[in-house]
Amino acid sequence: MDETMLKQFETKLKDRRREILARLENFEEALAYLEQSRPPEFSEEAQEEAVANSLKALDEREWQELKEINAALERIRRGVYGICEECEEEIALPRLNAVPTARLCITCQRKAEQRR
Repeated sequence: MDETMLKQFETKLKDRRREILARLENFEEALAYLEQSRPPEFSEEAQEEAVANSLKALDEREWQELKEINAALERIRRGVYGICEECEEEIALPRLNAVPTARLCITCQRKAEQRR
């Protein structure tokens, strides 16, 4: 992979990381508000609790994605981005474009999914 393309992936990953961090900050604020303001009616409380639980679940998915982005940025730093961690072959560009955090080529990814 040439340097220009590598920089494009790095920018894409950093942009996505900024988006997630901004959204997580908004979620944290929303959760704090929901936890502080408890309405007297049980049905409203149950509804807000459901919203809070949904936000927490989304929060966890975004934290996981953030970890994957940071790992991909570390692979860029180490010079191994785009190399499959199993077979050590290059990961196809269409796969990296679709999943910039990919650690495995499509063949190794399919094998890993079959083992689960």
